[in-house]
Amino acid sequence: MIYSAALLLFRKQERNYYNYNIFHIEMKKKSDLEQHIGKFSIIDKLSEELFIPSEWKYLVDLSSKERVKAVIDLWKVNFQAEFSVLLEAFRKHLISIELIGINNFVKMLYIFQNPKGDYLHYIGEPPLLPHQQPKTISGFNWPVKFLDFYTQVHNGWYEIVSHSLGLMPLEEVFLLSKNEWGILEEISIDFSLDKVLAVFSNSAGGYLCWNFNSSLPSGLVWWDDEEPDFVDFWDILDEWSAMGIQDY
Repeated sequence: MIYSAALLLFRKQERNYYNYNIFHIEMKKKSDLEQHIGKFSIIDKLSEELFIPSEWKYLVDLSSKERVKAVIDLWKVNFQAEFSVLLEAFRKHLISIELIGINNFVKMLYIFQNPKGDYLHYIGEPPLLPHQQPKTISGFNWPVKFLDFYTQVHNGWYEIVSHSLGLMPLEEVFLLSKNEWGILEEISIDFSLDKVLAVFSNSAGGYLCWNFNSSLPSGLVWWDDEEPDFVDFWDILDEWSAMGIQDY
């Protein structure tokens, strides 16, 4: 009985992953995660010192299992069609979501267990308010649905170690013309890199971009070692996001 009481207290204090074994494994990795995102704490109650989006506040009082369902529902309500493959990966592999505090800001920590049994960790940044959209994206005819993700779900969602495999924070998107690309010595293109913005890296030399060289923006995959591909933006975003969980 003493062991059971101590375990229950431990679970209550640390916000309870699905079971003790999972939580114990994950906390042993906390120091590893902090090498990539800095010192953080798990949030188990609201605090005036923490900036937490109003739409996230109710998540603090949920169990981990309830929080997983609530966050999947958040994605599903707003982006069921755009992220159908990714949402299926969520249902199969998302085992826990924690709210964590970093420098007085609250972020979401997604914990997946992939088919190989490895644990993967993603960060979901707080959503932006409409007036917070950075100047780096001004001057382009962004699709409304794309910007909605940043105000309704996350201002960036990505794997922690690689800082990729998900949509970049808006302040990190970049014009292809800002980088030097050796592949330009081997290929010819008939569009301007000044009008192509990378918004997603697959961590293997591929960048999913919005191409603004025509009146309607379109999807483009820029490779650092071969010719670019013109693609359906949402299809590739969905498939690459899910691949990060299922295939890496």
